[in-house]
Amino acid sequence: MLTLPLVRHVALAVAVTAMAVACGRDEAPSAERFCGEIEVNLDALTRPDLAFADDIDPLLDLYRDIGELAPLAIEAEWDQLIVNYETASTVVPDDPESVQRAVTEAFRSEQSAATVNQWLQDTCALSMGPIATIVPQG
Repeated sequence: MLTLPLVRHVALAVAVTAMAVACGRDEAPSAERFCGEIEVNLDALTRPDLAFADDIDPLLDLYRDIGELAPLAIEAEWDQLIVNYETASTVVPDDPESVQRAVTEAFRSEQSAATVNQWLQDTCALSMGPIATIVPQG
């Protein structure tokens, strides 16, 4: 026979388990899911249609959303790509400082881009390349 305190503990355990399962429905980092999202969105990621300034935010949101699924092996590198694109989105062509910030961030992101591309090739049989870099990567 269950006592009232025991019933409360069981009910609490069931509630906590149910909440954990519900929270578990949020997408966690997963190589399989990450590869799938890259594959589905490869054209949008590698050949975005950026005809208007309003086209930039949806691209950044796509990178961020896919980044939520990035496996730990390349999470930092994917985040660096996002920082690069965020910085590029702030360029004011007539402002040399904003252009220089974007150029600096692009250089800083080269290794991350090469690492992500190599990981995608090795793990997903996908490529976001060719990756153009100033400094040879390898």
